[in-house]
Amino acid sequence: MQTRDIVVLGSSLGGVEALASLAGSLPASFPAALLVVQHTAEQSPGLLADILDRRGALDAVQAEDGMPVERGRILVAPPGRHLLLTGNGVRVAYGPRENRVRPAVDPLFRSAAVHYRSRVVGVILTGTQGDGAAGLAAVHRCGGVAVVQDPADASAPEMPSSALAAVPDARTATLADLPGVLTALVGEPAPEPPPVPEWLRIEAELSERAMTDQDWERLPGRATDFTCPQCNGSLRQVEDDGLPRFRCRVGHAYSADALVGAKDASLEDALWLALQTLQERGQMLDRLAREEQVGGRSRSAAGYAERARETQTHVERLRHLIQKLSP
Repeated sequence: MQTRDIVVLGSSLGGVEALASLAGSLPASFPAALLVVQHTAEQSPGLLADILDRRGALDAVQAEDGMPVERGRILVAPPGRHLLLTGNGVRVAYGPRENRVRPAVDPLFRSAAVHYRSRVVGVILTGTQGDGAAGLAAVHRCGGVAVVQDPADASAPEMPSSALAAVPDARTATLADLPGVLTALVGEPAPEPPPVPEWLRIEAELSERAMTDQDWERLPGRATDFTCPQCNGSLRQVEDDGLPRFRCRVGHAYSADALVGAKDASLEDALWLALQTLQERGQMLDRLAREEQVGGRSRSAAGYAERARETQTHVERLRHLIQKLSP
C-alpha cells in the first residue's frame, strides 16, 4: 500500500529560518522525500541546501535535472530555476516566472499533485504575497493533504493566510508542532485519489516546456483585456476552482494579487522614467536658454526659459503624485 511519501514545501520571507528549524527536528528515519522552494534572488549563491544539510539528520542537496525522488532526502530548488516533479523524477526548468518569481512554489506543488496525487503533503510556510496558494489548492484537489503554518506563528503571515483562503480545510500548525504533524502524516496510507482535472494537467505540462499556440487554445478560461506586465502579451484568466489566476502566451502566470503587484511595479517604473525624462528636458531647456542669451538672442532665450519653468512645474506635480502613490 502506498503512503504519503512526497512532502513539498514552499516559503518566502523568513523561510530560511523556518526551514532550518524544521530540518533540525525531523528524524533520520523520516519516510518521505522532501522538496523545497524558497524564494531567492536569481543571483543567490544557493546555500540553502548546505544550511539544511548541516542543521538536521536528513541529507539535503540542491536539486539537479533528472535526479530521482528518494525518501529521507531533501531537494532544494536552485536559484533562478523552477523545481518540478514528474513521473520519472525531478525536473529543474528555466521556465517563465510565476507570481513574478523563479523558483516559484505553484509549479512544484502543481506538478506533484498531478503526478503523485494523494501521496503528496503540501506545506506552506512563512512568506509574503500569495505564491503557493493555487498550488496548495491543486494538492488538495488531487487528494493530497494541505498543511499551513499558523499565520500568527509566521514571521510573514501573508503567504500562509493566502493559502488558507484558497484551502480553508487545510491543517494549521505552529513551526514547533510541524515536525510531529508531518511525521504522523507520512505514516498514513495514501487513499484512492480523485481524477486529475484536465486544466490542472495542462498547466503542469506547461511548467515543463514552452507554451505553443495549441496550448494557448487548450488552456481553459477566457481572454481578458489585460496584458502581461513582463512581456506585454495578452492574458487569459484561467478557470481554477474559483481562484482567479492569469497566464500569458509565453507562460508567465499570476495570482490576482501578484498581477496587481506587478502592475503597481510597472506603474512605478513608468512614473520614475517619466520624471527622469521631464527633468532632463528641463535641464536641456535651461541650457538652451543660457546659450541663446549669451548669443544675444534674447527673444529665443526667453521662450526656452518659459518652457523650462513649465517643465519644472510638471516635475514637481509628478514628484508629488509619486509620493502620494507610495505605500
